[in-house]
Amino acid sequence: QAEEAQKLGMRVVLTRGSMSLGEKDGGLPPQSVVQTKQDILIDSERLIKTYHDSQEGAMTQIALAPCSPFSVTTDLMIETANLAQQYDVRLHTHLAETIDEENFCLKKFGLRTVDYLESVGWLSNRTWLAHGIHFNKDEIKKLGQSGVGICHCPTSNMMLASGICHSLELEEAGSIIGLGVDGSASNDGSNMIAELRQAMYLQRLRYGASKITHQKAYDWATKGSAALLGRNDIGEIAIGKQADLALFKLDELRFSGSHDSLAALLLCGAQKADRVMIAGQWKVMDGKIIGKDESELINRHSSAAKKLRQLANA
Repeated sequence: QAEEAQKLGMRVVLTRGSMSLGEKDGGLPPQSVVQTKQDILIDSERLIKTYHDSQEGAMTQIALAPCSPFSVTTDLMIETANLAQQYDVRLHTHLAETIDEENFCLKKFGLRTVDYLESVGWLSNRTWLAHGIHFNKDEIKKLGQSGVGICHCPTSNMMLASGICHSLELEEAGSIIGLGVDGSASNDGSNMIAELRQAMYLQRLRYGASKITHQKAYDWATKGSAALLGRNDIGEIAIGKQADLALFKLDELRFSGSHDSLAALLLCGAQKADRVMIAGQWKVMDGKIIGKDESELINRHSSAAKKLRQLANA
């Protein structure tokens, strides 16, 4: 993945995911996808040494990402945090997405999710969490004081009916809020401009339209998301920042009559960037990835999906 991103000229922060707590030991994942703690830590260190760039303007970075309390052991969480501190890389996991997760932590560890995170040394500004829905007031305060960031994934949360992130309370407590699409298991589109629209609308249900503006959603998606990744060289158009740009056209019928271009992109449902620049180089022109045959990519994707279905039904 790192090498393909480099070929494409994409700026990426790739997470080395891990699962070490399988079904036979009371975890969620099947044993076929579980690795030993030693294998995970050795490979995590290999990836950091091979691909992680800590310099300003870095194109490839590595973060360490045990999947969730459902799927990793306490020892792995502790040693992953130590490894991240040793190499100054970031930590990521999914936390407090569902009530089931909270109940699992209480049964397995005798702790609520945030207390468990604290017990394994993850309450720091090195950490960002996906979802972060089911926190109480004390937990929100503790997360904010520790500088833990939250990646709000509205489409996934709506698809799975998980709940709604308490974004404004978390921000007020000191946490950074960014936006993410989660994964293909719970977001078949994985479309970031569409995710902004969903974030704005879902958060309006909780806080009202006056507090959640389109600009608020843009801030979460740009400066907020960059800060979650520990980056201060991207996330805004400013002197001294990296030249990463996404340009959208407003010449479709859906945008006709709009008077505020930024609001129209969300309110009228923009779906696809017309041009994308990464590190000062155009990578998408006229809605097409430069140097790639989109039809060929679709055919390869469809073929791979067909083989996967056949394997699943075998």
